Amino acid sequence: MREIDEWLESIGLGQYRLVFARHDIAFDILGSLTDRDLEELGLSLGNRRRLLRAIATLREASASPAHPAHGPR
Repeated sequence: MREIDEWLESIGLGQYRLVFARHDIAFDILGSLTDRDLEELGLSLGNRRRLLRAIATLREASASPAHPAHGPR
């Protein structure tokens, strides 16, 4: 889970590390999270949008062969 903790910190949402850990959210399911899921986890509207935008950026990076399929190591 450390990898997702570092990623959350890098996008300015480190305050959600414990929430993600408590709900077993790792990179393997990150892309399937919906706005509703994030709302249920207690994220504010603004932070839900920030997180969804960051997830979309990860998807774009994973589509490029020059980038890893997941966040930083």
